[in-house]
Amino acid sequence: MTQMTELLRAAMQRRDPPAAKSKGKNRRGEMLDDAGETPAATPDADAASHAADDISLSAVAAVQQWAETDDLGDGETCADRLQALMVGVADPNKDGDITEDDRAVLQVALNAAWDYLVSLGVTDDDAGALLNDWDDETAERVRDLVAQALPEGEDQAAESIDDFVFSDDGDSETLDSARGGRIKKHITGKVRLSAAQKVASRKARGKSHSSRAMARRMK
Repeated sequence: MTQMTELLRAAMQRRDPPAAKSKGKNRRGEMLDDAGETPAATPDADAASHAADDISLSAVAAVQQWAETDDLGDGETCADRLQALMVGVADPNKDGDITEDDRAVLQVALNAAWDYLVSLGVTDDDAGALLNDWDDETAERVRDLVAQALPEGEDQAAESIDDFVFSDDGDSETLDSARGGRIKKHITGKVRLSAAQKVASRKARGKSHSSRAMARRMK
């Protein structure tokens, strides 16, 4: 098992079940006791949480980029492009077998995408048909819904990525969902992203990890 896989599995498993005396959760989803104290974080837990946040940012940006798609290649479906963008979260220049690290990243990314789609009004049934079965009819319908739901303007859309990922318990919900096993059909085998898919992956990355976006988070 690689370090990346270990970190992400730690993120998905690090919290104990809620105690009977718990009063609530902080924004990381960690249980608070009667004194309002948060369990001490460990370096591994902090690193895992940061990794999950970073993957979630990329996944949400990928969904937004997908909604703007206007350059599908010959024989490429709308569902194909979204799958390529999800693979691009793990490796934007992918040309080879899906590795164990890729699978670990994809598990978090796909669950973040699922949660984001549902937050925009997509049903769980449609999210499942899209992210498990990659059904193209569903993909067309969902893409239209996402395009209509996105805020106008690049800055507003970029800020909406942060609003979703860093909302109260945002990363907790994504990791809980990943543990719950909603993604039942994993992307496997050899994947080679086309030139257009690589460009789209880089554009998505720019939405969530541009210098402007990173500077905004430091304010």
